[in-house]
Formats: sequence, structure tokens, C-alpha cells
Amino acid sequence: MNIFHKCKLSILVCSLSLSTFFSAPALAAEIEDPAVASENRYNLEIQSNSWESWPAGPQIYAETAVVMEASTGTVLYNKSMDQQMYPASITKIMTVLLALENLDLSEEVTFSHNAVFSIDYNSSHIARDEGEVLTVEECLYAILLESANECSNAIAEHTAGSVEAFAEMMNQRAAELGCTNTHFTNPHGLPDENHYTTAHDMALIAREAIKYDKFRQISNTPRYTLRATNKKSEELLMNNHHYMISNYKTSKYLDDTVFAGKNGYTTVALNTLVTCASRNGMDLIVVTMKTQGGAERGVPVYTDTASLLNYASENFHKVNIAENETNFSIGQSGLFDTGSTVFGSPEPMIELDPEGNVILPVTAEFTDASPKLEFLDAEDGQNIATLSYTYAGQHVGSTNLYLTGNTTQEHDFQNEEDANSQDATDNTGESGKEEVRLIKINLRDVGIAVFSTLLAAVVIFLTIRIAKDHDIDINPISRWRTWRNNKNSFLNGNRKRYRSRKRNRRWK
Repeated sequence: MNIFHKCKLSILVCSLSLSTFFSAPALAAEIEDPAVASENRYNLEIQSNSWESWPAGPQIYAETAVVMEASTGTVLYNKSMDQQMYPASITKIMTVLLALENLDLSEEVTFSHNAVFSIDYNSSHIARDEGEVLTVEECLYAILLESANECSNAIAEHTAGSVEAFAEMMNQRAAELGCTNTHFTNPHGLPDENHYTTAHDMALIAREAIKYDKFRQISNTPRYTLRATNKKSEELLMNNHHYMISNYKTSKYLDDTVFAGKNGYTTVALNTLVTCASRNGMDLIVVTMKTQGGAERGVPVYTDTASLLNYASENFHKVNIAENETNFSIGQSGLFDTGSTVFGSPEPMIELDPEGNVILPVTAEFTDASPKLEFLDAEDGQNIATLSYTYAGQHVGSTNLYLTGNTTQEHDFQNEEDANSQDATDNTGESGKEEVRLIKINLRDVGIAVFSTLLAAVVIFLTIRIAKDHDIDINPISRWRTWRNNKNSFLNGNRKRYRSRKRNRRWK
């Protein structure tokens, strides 16, 4: 029996060895070499390079990416920007945005047991304890600088009552911002197959976040000292882990044009990065997702972003719409100019928002952009239309058309000679100040009156012309005279006959 068992064991070992030998190539095929994977991502298609008359963008190692100009929402670079990806800690931009929208920075946040102990032990945190109290502002510094997951949980619970309710708020807000491929399940970005977004959606979220000065301030802080708390007797120095903002571990990628950003990393998401920079008068948002790390810290995550920022600033410029558009402004002086200053007002009746801009390639002129006018039914009656522009089939900016707020103006109708001949005392009141008699004219009402008069004149002219062409007498006096003459005509059998005086006397 021992010999039998030994033979059986030997056969089993040989079988396993052969199985392992023949299956090894298949397993090796499933485990992709990181270097090969990185090179494959580098060679993926860049969709914006196929846009007609659009500057070609650089190849990058990120699997998906986008460059957006914040003030206009113009997409300058698109590499699979709508592909769903795992975001990792750049999720926290939405968490901070909701905190800024719903909380006061001085509010106190108490850490629950769930907030502290529901996160992975090896994930990013600043070692807060259950029952510890921080302000909202302190939590936001911990979230954006140290990517503290327990602080994200605490903010979520303080805002919505629970992490699950806060995730619902995140998804609702994402939809309001125009995100179409995003679903959040937590406030920190730790792996979950139902927690995903896209580079484009993250750019939309970042675009909203940078409208808050506090977000810019916190996100652009290289380091922050957290005070001692009710649970910690010592201060804690926190460092920003975005290497274009902070020299925490290297100063190689520092960029003084960068004013906000957030980094992220998990084993499934790989490196994700959001960076906001001011270049060439533009606020640029760069989002890169799923980048393989290199041997040197920060490569190629930050070199990708640097290349995209250089591409955007060197190939595009901002053009003000109000300063260049001439087709959608109606001046009052053009409508009512009578040679006097009464109607010759230099202010337009319709004006363009002076803050509206378009983003165009440096090789393009403003006239190369195609405008589209869409009228609005605004309740206040001031914003009457939106004027949007496209170039090469891409949205490049828009602005609003307004009715000018001051359509009623005051004018002095006092005759200059009379004014000079009057005694100074006649023009002064009890206060000793000169009294000027003013008449208010509502130019909108004047415009309606002028239009009505012109319309009536046109109607009268056409009526006379038609009557003349068809021999129709429309003069009531002339028609009455004709009728009277016809009635008294001898050829009219019904005319009124009068007896002569002689005949009357004869019959008497």
C-alpha cells in the first residue's frame, strides 16, 4: 500500500507540474507588463487631432485625458475623454465642492466610528480618532492636501447624515453640472466597481469648484499646520501631494501658473490627476486618468500635464466677444439720431455681456467662428438672448445679450439763450444750488411711437396706391358730392322735382 500511495503521489505531482508548465504562457499573457501597457496607452488615438483646422495635441501616457478652458467650457484636447474610469482620490474635488456649497467653514465636525474605521488601514488618512472634533475648514485642508479619507467620510456624514446620502448628493450635483458618465458611491474614491467617472466629467466638476476662492486657496496651499484637538495634543504638519504646487518630495515639477489641483492613486485606477493653471489669459483645466507610474517619482503623470498645458497656451488664445462682434448690437443713436442730443444717445439699447469670450486657435480670426443666436424668455426681461460660437464644429464660447438697464434718460430742454439771459437768482432754489428743469423721455416708448407712426403711414400709402390703381374713390367728401350730383341729375328718374313759384300761384 505504501508503494501504491507513493506512485499515486508521484503521478499527481507530475500532473500538476505539466499543468503548470503548459498553462504558464496563458497566465503570463493575462498579466500584462506595465511597460508594455504604458506604451500601448501612449499610442491610443487622440480624438481632437482629427478635428478639422484644430492644432494637433501631444501624445501622452494617460489612457484618457482632457484640456478644458474654464470660463467658456471649450474642450481643447480630447483623448477618450468620455470613457468611464476609476477616479481614485480626485473624487474628493466633488466632496469639497459640496462642503463649500452647503456648510459654513467654522462649523465643527465630530468624527464618528464609521468615519474613522470604515476605510482601509493602508489608505490615505491623518489618524483622526472617534469623537475628535475639527472645523469644516480644517477637514477640507486635510482632504485636499493629505487626501484624508476619514475626513472625507466625516464631511459626508456632517453634510448629508450618512455616506450613502452624501453619495446621492454627489450624483445629483454631477448631473446638474452636465456630467453624463459619472456615478459616485463614496466621498473619497476608494475602489468600488460602481464608482466611476470620466476625464470630461471631472473637468466639469473642477470647473465649478474653482469658482470658489476658498477652493483655490486651500488647493494651492503647499503645507498647512493642523492645530491640536480634543483628542490630539500635538500639531500636525500636512503637505500638498500635487507636485506642481508643492515641493513635498521633489521640486522638479513646480509650476507657478498652477493654482489648484488634486492627485489620486489606487492599484485599479493607477495615477489620476486634476490640474488648474492660468496661462495666456486662460484658466486651463487638465485631467489625466490611468497613468502608469515610472521609476522616477511623478513621471509620467506630471510630464503629461506639463505637455498639455504648454500645448494649450501655445496654440490657443482668448478673444473677447463684445470687443469684436458688430452684428448684434443696436445703438440708440442709430435709431433716433435727429441731429440733437435728445435722441443721439451713445448708449446702445442692446448690449453684449463684456465678460463673454471665445477660445480660438492662434491661427484663427474671430470672424472664422460661426455665431448662433438663441432668444430667451427671461423673467426679468433683461437677458434676452444667448449668442454662442462654434469653430471647426466645436463649441468655443458664448455670451449673453441684454437690454440696457437705463432705457429712461434725462435731458435738459432749457434754451441756451434764455438760460444766459435769466438772472442767476431765478435759477437757484432755497439751497442755493442751480435748479435744472429736466424732462424724462423713455426711449423705448418713443421707439414704439415712431414705429407705429411709420406703420400707419405705410398703410395709408398702400391704400391710396391700391385705390388709384383700381379707380376707387376713397375721399369721403368727393364721394358725397358725386352722390349728390347724381341724385339731382335730370337723367335720374328718382330725382326730387320742385314746382315753380308761378305754377304754385296759379293753383291758388
